[in-house]
Amino acid sequence: MIWDNLLDNIKGLFNSHQKKEWLEELVASLEKKQEENISLPFRIVDIKENGFIVKVSGLFAFVTFSHMPWMYNDRGSWLAIQPKLLNKLFYCKIHKISKDPLSIIIDGQIPQFKKVDLEIGNEYKGLIIKKYAYGVLVDIGYHFDWHCGSFVGFLHKSEYRSKHAFINCSIGDEIHVFNQYVDENGQLVFTQDKLFFYWNNSKPQELIGQVVLARVVRETNEENQILFIVNDKYKARLENSKANYTTSRRKKINEAKRKLKDKETITCEVIGCNEEERVLYLRWIIEFDTHFGMKNTIENGLDFHTLQKLLSLKDQTKE
Repeated sequence: MIWDNLLDNIKGLFNSHQKKEWLEELVASLEKKQEENISLPFRIVDIKENGFIVKVSGLFAFVTFSHMPWMYNDRGSWLAIQPKLLNKLFYCKIHKISKDPLSIIIDGQIPQFKKVDLEIGNEYKGLIIKKYAYGVLVDIGYHFDWHCGSFVGFLHKSEYRSKHAFINCSIGDEIHVFNQYVDENGQLVFTQDKLFFYWNNSKPQELIGQVVLARVVRETNEENQILFIVNDKYKARLENSKANYTTSRRKKINEAKRKLKDKETITCEVIGCNEEERVLYLRWIIEFDTHFGMKNTIENGLDFHTLQKLLSLKDQTKE
């Protein structure tokens, strides 16, 4: 019996008349608070088969998992987060006090948490509380040090940064995730791929029609196609079709492309995208580039005045 073990642990403290009176006073005080329905702080001390040993008003007590401030479906989830709960402060009301032997049962299911709005796209720190063949359950209540309760969401294995990371993750591991959306069942859905979140929420698509700086990152094949990065995160390709340039300009652009160096930047307009491949399509605005004898906008920070010039020349560059 859990209370027999508790009594064995503390009975050595109360072997004198004075200590017995002190214990009786503590119990009487707790009984009064129970009668007055007063909320009390408690701290997690240890985990047992069906709940936690806690300390409340200087006395050991017990709270079942089903009467903790939030719920999980199994004991394994409580075991996963238990190391992060030790000495954490929560609030309760006294449910039952028995004196022979002494046992105190508390109820932690009372309003006590700060309200927080989880932002879509924000990064949160969580703990893995369950692992399946297809993904993991993550509790990001840990991000708020449990002051806001529990927020459990699902992270599919395809949303991990790498296959290796998913294979080697374990229950109880700390993990960083992005809040992606809430599904039709009200379940939080997480990802570790921020770009996946951006594309699903049409963030790169919003760049279509805008003038951007595109940075060269590498050549992709023997045909001298070059991959670019826009806004330091979106992959992009430079389009050089007849629909975007005259024949003479296409030749000039092809010549300039061959001279581009890694990490060099050029000024482009975003003209489309491929959502399946997660890539933007670019049209090179050659009038404002060093390869064509003019100052590159990277040097003046793409200021408002220059941006207006680029926008006014957008149609002219198609001629």
